Amino acid sequence: MRQTMPSDDEKARAQEIAEQIAALLGELDALQPGSVHAGPGSISGPGLEIRPNFEGGWEVRTSRY
Repeated sequence: MRQTMPSDDEKARAQEIAEQIAALLGELDALQPGSVHAGPGSISGPGLEIRPNFEGGWEVRTSRY
């Protein structure tokens, strides 16, 4: 599938969503400072991991650590 360039409205909405995610990650990190890490394919926090699922969305799992 060929992707097109995002419109200005799409860029603005993406920026808004990214800012919301950054704020939520900040809240998560505040629970246990320094605990939130983002790496290839996942985001981990205090006792959890956010990963892509097989349906193309995201899922939260409790950490195995």
